[in-house]
Amino acid sequence: MVGKGKPLTTKDDDIGLEARGAFTAGYDFVILIDDLEHDRANQVEAVFARYRTALDTLLRPRNLEARASLHFLVNMLEAYFFADAAAVNEIPGTTLADYPGDVETIRHPKRELQSHHRGYNEIEHAGAVLARLDVPRVLANPRTCRSLRTLFGWCSRAIGRPFDEKYQLAEGDYFDLTRNQIDVLPASPAPAG
Repeated sequence: MVGKGKPLTTKDDDIGLEARGAFTAGYDFVILIDDLEHDRANQVEAVFARYRTALDTLLRPRNLEARASLHFLVNMLEAYFFADAAAVNEIPGTTLADYPGDVETIRHPKRELQSHHRGYNEIEHAGAVLARLDVPRVLANPRTCRSLRTLFGWCSRAIGRPFDEKYQLAEGDYFDLTRNQIDVLPASPAPAG
């Protein structure tokens, strides 16, 4: 905060403190996820820098900054529902087909869902759709869902899993801005079994 000798705002302090608290409590990794709605797409670098600064400032003194990552859902969580319409169609009255392109380009996925199903309510329906969502299907096209793939790539590296074809991690495209977090993550031993 300007004039107070603090490099972060109170809200940002809370983000860093929460992450540090998770490590203190025994967690091995921390993931911060934010929606990157269309109206903020031109601010993505600034948003990323702000959150990374919050994490790094409080985690770097303990050499934990690489074990915390920041990822974006583009444009919001509901975008990924359009890549697996069968999961959405479990909601009575919905008859969607899989989106033919990159679902991360849908400008306002929640509004789009509501246009297909007037009764869609994120509190009531999103959890049910997520429980049925086939993530390998969502990530099946290696040229789409770069942001979500980067999150899954980071998680795979964090737990020591190889980049295989399940989520198109070996050959798929990644979100350039958040991709470097995979490269700086310390190598983890491969899981047993």
